[in-house]
Amino acid sequence: MMISLDKIDLSYFTALSGTRLIVVAVLTILIITALLISIYSVSTNTLKGIINNSKEISVKKFLRLRNIKGKGQKLASNKIDVPGVYIIHNHTDRKYYVGQAQHIVSRANNHFTAKGNGRVYADYARGDRFTIRFVTLKKSRAKNLNDLERHYIKKYNL
Repeated sequence: MMISLDKIDLSYFTALSGTRLIVVAVLTILIITALLISIYSVSTNTLKGIINNSKEISVKKFLRLRNIKGKGQKLASNKIDVPGVYIIHNHTDRKYYVGQAQHIVSRANNHFTAKGNGRVYADYARGDRFTIRFVTLKKSRAKNLNDLERHYIKKYNL
């Protein structure tokens, strides 16, 4: 259904003046702000949103989001398992671990399920507090995974 602009009665808006105009403008700004906040909130509460926005999250949240089942009862995160770098931060020991992978979600998952770096898993099993951050190759300015990994190794003085 198409609505042409010539059939919309805009006389209400053209007749606004003073206080009414200010109220309409403020309400419009509030509605737009609320929409933007809700869109941002949704995008950072999904694994895809966290990865796309390169947000740091706890391992507990990562594992919970990683294990959400999608259609056909397959892991929904398999669709977003892309090339990039993952940065694992052990807050307890103040150490960083930077790694690269063609499938960053699966590779980071391995570290916390005893299939990756033994030291990371041992510290995690001991109760150390960890966070993870993902940087996709596509969203970076790096030409390849090696360059991207080297950048973050240098950034964290590893």
